[in-house]
Amino acid sequence: MTPEKRLAVEIGGTFTDIILFEQNEGHASLRTLKVPSTPLSPEQGVLRGVDQLQADWGDTVELLHGSTVATNAVLERKGFKAALLVTQGFADILEIQRGDKENIYDLFYQRSEAVIPRNMVFPVRERLTHQGEVLTAIREDEIAEVAARLAAEGIQAVGICFLHSYANPVHEQMAKRILESLLPHATVIASADILPQFREYERASTTSISAYIAPVMIRYIEKLQSELQRRSFSGDIMITQSNGGIIPIKALRNEVARTLLSGPAAGVTGAVYMANQAGISDIITFDIGGTSADVCLVNQSIPLVSTENKIDGLSIAVPMLDIATVGAGGGSIAWLDDGHMLRVGPKSAGADPGPACYARGGTLPTITDALVYRGLIRPQHFAGGAYPLDVTAGRTAIRNLGAQLGVSSDEAAEAMVRIIEAHMIQAIRLVSTERGYDARYYTLVAFGGGGALHAVSMAEEIGMNQVLVPRYAGILSSFGLLVADIIRDNVQTRVSLCGMTDRLVVESEFGKLRQRAMDELFSYGLHNKEVEFRHSCDVRYQGQAFELQVDLEDPRTSGEEIAGKFHEVHLKRYGYHSLKIPVEIVNYRLRAIVSRKDDRLDRLHYRPDARLATPEEDKVLINGTWINCLFYNWNGLEAAKPIQGPAVVEESSTTCYIPAGWMGVMQENGSLLLRKEVAPA
Repeated sequence: MTPEKRLAVEIGGTFTDIILFEQNEGHASLRTLKVPSTPLSPEQGVLRGVDQLQADWGDTVELLHGSTVATNAVLERKGFKAALLVTQGFADILEIQRGDKENIYDLFYQRSEAVIPRNMVFPVRERLTHQGEVLTAIREDEIAEVAARLAAEGIQAVGICFLHSYANPVHEQMAKRILESLLPHATVIASADILPQFREYERASTTSISAYIAPVMIRYIEKLQSELQRRSFSGDIMITQSNGGIIPIKALRNEVARTLLSGPAAGVTGAVYMANQAGISDIITFDIGGTSADVCLVNQSIPLVSTENKIDGLSIAVPMLDIATVGAGGGSIAWLDDGHMLRVGPKSAGADPGPACYARGGTLPTITDALVYRGLIRPQHFAGGAYPLDVTAGRTAIRNLGAQLGVSSDEAAEAMVRIIEAHMIQAIRLVSTERGYDARYYTLVAFGGGGALHAVSMAEEIGMNQVLVPRYAGILSSFGLLVADIIRDNVQTRVSLCGMTDRLVVESEFGKLRQRAMDELFSYGLHNKEVEFRHSCDVRYQGQAFELQVDLEDPRTSGEEIAGKFHEVHLKRYGYHSLKIPVEIVNYRLRAIVSRKDDRLDRLHYRPDARLATPEEDKVLINGTWINCLFYNWNGLEAAKPIQGPAVVEESSTTCYIPAGWMGVMQENGSLLLRKEVAPA
């Protein structure tokens, strides 16, 4: 049997996580590595890491890749010079946005600046009705004139967003064809291709962001691909999406917006996989990295999805996992505000210079410094001992903070952690309680480099009794890429009252979406693959401004049946429903899934190393007191043998803290299940 390798790489704010999955003669194994990220040139961290794991690329068949390149390009406004074509009369759409304010009490509130400035928005004389009928035909000579102006401006990407193009894309298709012929070196993106959905601002914002960052992602991938080809790599490259799935790089040009905020999504995919292996399907994922904490609620192994997303205050209407993110990670910096009150985050020390204990020039106190000070992270075991820490530098940073506050170093270190955990608890409540879900009935799945250090504190505060720390917790986002399916989301706006929509209409709309999805998958080279379809509708009461998603088991569902399901969803979400108000369907949604299930990953059983079974004893700071604590090596724990808290379990990519009153049990797949002990009656 020919040896086969698959690489999974996830670029984070502080570390780049890499997994090499090797298969040879029926045997499978995983090798893992964490290397510092290189923000100024992200591919260098990737190449440096994978070169450490393997020298021969000839038998590597696939690279699965997730990165923050697209997200950072928007946040840092480092995209390419782009333009936007709109219907005449709508040139201010990116400036006007919506009438809401994210903070209604902020007297100095300003809307986020659009990625395409007003002088690069070009109105075009054309007009369609909301039903797609042509009122004013588009003129080819006008588009040619605009193309000449764009060429003179040196435009490298163009977005097209005409009014009501979701109902009829004919004008956008013509404009795109002309622009591509006259501007051969520019990337041209039409809104009807990526988001045939109503609400003009959200569609225009998504299109303009896609155009702005498309050249960034395309050039980054081309540069990475060129470097890989020099290493004799001839396999496929798959890119992670914000919906938890992956897509081939062939789809990247039009789907670049779907890579925004995609890093945390791969972690959710990995968490669902590991929880399923432990027989758990209702979970709240809790991912702490160097710069942020990401939380997502999962029902029956299906994560919640949102289409009302924002990045830096700008709308992105493509489906994304409903992940709440707060600036609370290991690199979060402690500081004093104008009232001399202690604050932690959202600013992070990142990878460079990093926390003070990294000895890279950082001097400000971070959460990692506080955890090292408290003894929960031991320098000689951090990152498997491959990343030495400067304990003295970390303690100095904490001591200086304590002096500013007028408290001891012990008090300062614990106060920092309590504050950051309060931010994390708020994120958990946002995706659970505020969505109508009782978190007490869920299992908290903690991963990332720091998730397992804070997880039990979060669970205790919220009333949760069970925490799962997955195997490969510190690099679970990379592992999630290995188990992710190819997913393609399609949407189409068709507004109709449920009472006037029979099952034939519903079936017809879904049939069109299925054909579109199959055509796209075929263009990606995925023909002859088995495809699973999931159907849903965006539904609302007539007169409402926003919709709720209603999942359908059968696409041949009548409008009346959809209305009945909507009442149930509305009741669960908001605590009431109105049976007398007419209900209308707004959007039809279809998710096409090409499963990539690999049984060989299921057979990667955990086998403890008896040589690592003996724990060590050390001091840790807990609730103002230094106590004795047993430190276990993750790889030495016996399956099904309970560990009583207080205890710390160390692994090369993460550390888990088990407090008194909790017990940990190693599962057959190598994950650690923590349960609150029941006090005797």
